[in-house]
Amino acid sequence: MTAMPTDTTKPTIRDHLPKLLKLLEERTVRRLGSVREQRVNVRIVAATHRPLDQLVREGRFRADLYFRLRVVQLELPPLRERGADVLLLARSFVAHHAARYGRATPAFSADAEHALMRHAWPGNVRELRNLLEQAVLLCHGQTLGVD
Repeated sequence: MTAMPTDTTKPTIRDHLPKLLKLLEERTVRRLGSVREQRVNVRIVAATHRPLDQLVREGRFRADLYFRLRVVQLELPPLRERGADVLLLARSFVAHHAARYGRATPAFSADAEHALMRHAWPGNVRELRNLLEQAVLLCHGQTLGVD
């Protein structure tokens, strides 16, 4: 059985790229159905784990888009490389989730703090946040420990 040809194709990012480049460069857009450009005040925050500068050199990422996006570049190392930040984030997440669920904010046992520091965090901050939400929900005392 063969696929039936269609008259329409699904738009891709390449189809919209000229509009995105114009938005980034001129800060104007044309609304659907409009005949006039409209000025907009937007900020674009883009994130990736890929080395875009290398991809540009290899011709695998458009240089014009790269240089329009790269106004301010921030390098944020993965959680496993941020040392004591793990505990700062953990305490913040526990307080947030405890307030969210109307519970008292539990403290970490020394063993729990050591376990948090030793873990590799392949899921990065999302893994930490979700783990601590679960811990707050399942905690039946004043202290989060290691089970």
